[in-house]
Amino acid sequence: MNKREAILETAVSLFAEKGYNNTSMQEIADGVGISKGSLYSFFTSKEDLMISIYEHYQQLVFERVFIIGLDEDLPPLQKLEKQFTVQFEGILEYKAYMKMHMRGEAATNNKKISAMEHRMRGRLFSWLEKSLISLYGEEVSAYKWDLLFMIQSIYRTYMMLMVSGKAKISPEKIGKHIVRQLEAMADDFIRGNSHPILDEEMMKDFAVEMDKEGAFISFEKREQAWKTFYTKLKDFEKSEASSLKEIANRISEETRKSRPEMMVIKGLFALLKENGEIAAAAKVLENEILSD
Repeated sequence: MNKREAILETAVSLFAEKGYNNTSMQEIADGVGISKGSLYSFFTSKEDLMISIYEHYQQLVFERVFIIGLDEDLPPLQKLEKQFTVQFEGILEYKAYMKMHMRGEAATNNKKISAMEHRMRGRLFSWLEKSLISLYGEEVSAYKWDLLFMIQSIYRTYMMLMVSGKAKISPEKIGKHIVRQLEAMADDFIRGNSHPILDEEMMKDFAVEMDKEGAFISFEKREQAWKTFYTKLKDFEKSEASSLKEIANRISEETRKSRPEMMVIKGLFALLKENGEIAAAAKVLENEILSD
């Protein structure tokens, strides 16, 4: 773990335990074992540090969702189940971060942090919107806002239970359960048994601010590298592409860990680079991941 990551991890633990407002930069520096001046060389303010925490941990969770979305061999329903599953795996992996995030006190009087939280919710909604259309086609657009908010509510409830330790349920079981509920609600709307109460006019301000692109600025090149790599795999026979995807998926799983094994990641990339047709794309991806 490098010094920057050590600062982020220490800050998350303190913010989760004591709260953002009750934690000083000096306490964070002491926790890392560096001077306060050294801490400020990485982050110019506590606000800057908090925003970096949000970017870092949200990206770790959502990058797995993004990569699963690139696999065109997965049927839409199975893909969505898997995407929900990896998010709940991330929640278990980063309990301190989720506990800090759920306190919500940092955003109370801070416009920049509040905007960051809004963007994170927008990213969740953008992904869900694309998933709904992939499953049901444009027909579902008339009901999407009600479905988005209802699914977000279910998602957040299970997230809170998992973070609190009151619900010991496997991420895979929750992923499948949420998708089943989504199917039931969507079917009820499509059959005309329920009618939407939210529409585009009501939600136009929220829609304008939704994050349509996905990655935070600092991770855009990294996600583009993943996209380029998966595009290259389309030229391979299905069996070979499947084997290469398995290696790439293993890399993605390892990088998501709070303490990834760099030697494992390098070894997996070495396997990918043995194939001349994807070696260049794999090298670019490796540079993006290992440079963080």
